[in-house]
Amino acid sequence: MNFETNQTSTEQANTEKNQQVKDNPVLNFILNVTDAGKYIWQHYMEWIIDVSWAKLLLACLLTLIIGGILSLHSLANWLVLGSLLLKCFIGKEDQNRTASMSSPTTTTTVDSKVSVPENTSVDESRREN
Repeated sequence: MNFETNQTSTEQANTEKNQQVKDNPVLNFILNVTDAGKYIWQHYMEWIIDVSWAKLLLACLLTLIIGGILSLHSLANWLVLGSLLLKCFIGKEDQNRTASMSSPTTTTTVDSKVSVPENTSVDESRREN
């Protein structure tokens, strides 16, 4: 009997903790911010992979100019350096792997028979060569 009351009390404590986690606005905010950060990071990486070097260098130049105007030199420098390093180290094999994971490959088979002219046999065609 004592064991059953302890088990029910632990179940009630667990449900109360789950309810507190659901009702905690600070925890919900932090979870939302981390989800937004993951989303932004994934799309930033995809953009770095897909963009050409010329467009990336132009974006880096504009980032440095705007960072200088807004007095955000260190942030702009880190963003440019990080973008260039990512572009350098994410090679074609990573691009192909990312593309293969995002789009399933489809294979098509064609049922066709090899046609040989009626008056020519396979053995005759081999003798001619």
